[in-house]
Amino acid sequence: MIYTRAPVWAAVQVAIVLALPTATGWAEVSQSDRELVNHVLSQLLAVTEPPEDLAWPPHVDVSESDKINAFATAKSEEKSPKLIPVVTITTGMLGQVVQGDADRLAFILGHEVGHIVLRHVVPKPGREPTPFVKATFTREQEYAADLKGMQLVLQAGHSHRRAIRGIQRMMELGLDYSSFEGLGVDHPSWKDRLTFLDKEQASLWKAMSAFENGVVFLLLEQYETAARCFKCVTRDFPACHEGCANLGHALLMQYCDALELEDLRQFGLGQIVCGGFYRRPTSLEAQVRGIDEELWWAAVDALKDADRLKPDQALVVADLGLAYLLRPAGKDPGKARAYLDRAAELAQADSTLDGPARAAVLINAGVADLASGETAACAKRLDEAQSAAQAFGAERRPARPVLGLTTGLLYNRSLLRAGSTDGATRAQTVRDLEEYLTTASSASAWWTLAYERYARACGESQVAAKPEEQLRERAGRTYRAVTEIELAPGIRVALSEDTILARQRLGPGESVPVVPGTNLVRLQYPRYGASLLANEQVLALCLEGENAPAAPLRGAGLGGQVTQLRAGMTADELERILGDQDYDLRQLANPDVHYRFYRRLGLAVRVERGGKVQELVIAQIPDREIIGG
Repeated sequence: MIYTRAPVWAAVQVAIVLALPTATGWAEVSQSDRELVNHVLSQLLAVTEPPEDLAWPPHVDVSESDKINAFATAKSEEKSPKLIPVVTITTGMLGQVVQGDADRLAFILGHEVGHIVLRHVVPKPGREPTPFVKATFTREQEYAADLKGMQLVLQAGHSHRRAIRGIQRMMELGLDYSSFEGLGVDHPSWKDRLTFLDKEQASLWKAMSAFENGVVFLLLEQYETAARCFKCVTRDFPACHEGCANLGHALLMQYCDALELEDLRQFGLGQIVCGGFYRRPTSLEAQVRGIDEELWWAAVDALKDADRLKPDQALVVADLGLAYLLRPAGKDPGKARAYLDRAAELAQADSTLDGPARAAVLINAGVADLASGETAACAKRLDEAQSAAQAFGAERRPARPVLGLTTGLLYNRSLLRAGSTDGATRAQTVRDLEEYLTTASSASAWWTLAYERYARACGESQVAAKPEEQLRERAGRTYRAVTEIELAPGIRVALSEDTILARQRLGPGESVPVVPGTNLVRLQYPRYGASLLANEQVLALCLEGENAPAAPLRGAGLGGQVTQLRAGMTADELERILGDQDYDLRQLANPDVHYRFYRRLGLAVRVERGGKVQELVIAQIPDREIIGG
């Protein structure tokens, strides 16, 4: 299926998608579109061996819909002893993707015919699998239908290269996601699919997939995992400047993230903001804590490589400035300010940067100004940053404040007012810091520094400071999603990584089939207290037993404190740590075993009747209907 397809386990589900609603503005089916669809489909069917248990040929339906979609189903009719397969394609797909190209259409229709001849549309007997297993099974079917469809395309005399262009067109339209995000849905990413289909450029599509995974891990603040993704990109494509830039950013954030509270006190800086990074590699289209000098140099080297490959990139120059603010040997305000002043000029002129990225560069430039004693310049930068953030919010109504920018502005403005003897100014400092303390995550190392400044400001204003625990409770803790586990020193496994690579590090393990008819297996590693649910990719990391490693929860924001979750802890301990984190009940492979699934954390927890945590699972579980009872 090209975009969405009805589940195949129940006949009623297959029938539902055939009833398409109508809506004003949908493109009408043109005669030329119908003729092209009929012509290409007839070419494909001429080289297809009909399945014996299905009526033949399939019905074809060109649906008037702006949605970009194509799918295969099967329906039953009283007059037919066999199920009747149906291929549906929307006018949105024809108009926006096919665009009159018979080769593009051949792959789209060939893919759907592939689903039919491989009998993916035939309802399966027996109990319906869990959404986790169903998504895994469907992803397997997508790869199989891709390969079968391309075989039919070539046998029918169409161009492989031009057929692939249809997939690239869907990517241009934004109909894609990363491999990691794909774990939570029933389709692999287009770049992963192109790795199988476009063997001549498989390394390119693999690198593009790694790049997109790295971007997602940066967004999730999983910097070490992100850095590994970008190392894959730069290894195969060393001239990819976006890959070098993002690798440098990930390493620098990993370095900053490991700074202890005392390190931050020693630097004596305002609060930095994570800044921006490159979301697309256009050139390819293509637990250590404390100061780590080696990591700092690795980040700077990668950033300088990016600057050499493409000079004057605002985000690269800004990260170099940030690196010299936090240099292991001590801050270098002069060098940092030179880089960040230049970055601010570039950012203001760079139309490709969004408001938050531009604002982050300006805030960090203001921090460098303040470190150099240039208070007026700092105030001007912070005002410019606020304007950039507000303009971004106004473009996207209702406006949503960008939390890191909001807290960065509050913290750094309070530093600007430090030492003031004016009563009104001191009172404003108290208000700003109290807002910061009830807005920022209390798991951040910066939070403790802010409270110390707040207590001093309250003393200067002769007002009572609110207790630290009271403000911590109001702020709450925001945790990052968990995406990987360290099973032993130096041995880490991440979701969505290649299972072959994981097994090279862990050993083969005992492989136990999970669901008949799929390649889903459980790889058991008793010595680590862990098992993996996997096919070609690692789909879930399961931790169970006394020797299972902890699942680390790190607070959001740089310097976030780490809290450990372990199998065997009590449910009360779990709830004290997670507080009011939302969860619902989900299943993995066994439909009779339910987990508390904390979607934002990517964490599933099995609690036994006695109130103890039996198992922790790191996974992205697809949505499903709420389980009754």
